[in-house]
Amino acid sequence: MPGVGRGLRRPGATEPYTGKDMLAAHKGMHISEQAYLAAMDDIVGAMNKKHTLDEGTKNDVIAIFYSLKGNIIRV
Repeated sequence: MPGVGRGLRRPGATEPYTGKDMLAAHKGMHISEQAYLAAMDDIVGAMNKKHTLDEGTKNDVIAIFYSLKGNIIRV
């Protein structure tokens, strides 16, 4: 998924995101499956503790991160 994040706006931002796409941002970092899953656990934990999100929204966030794993793990 090259270009993920391109042209998107952060919540509350007035300017579009112009940084690196997911693949470019993670290339050469050699992130393992274990490290990726640990980060996912942290994200889910934060959603459960610090934010009052409904289950559908949480599932959407998890699905988005899962869909990006090919651009993050071992690239």
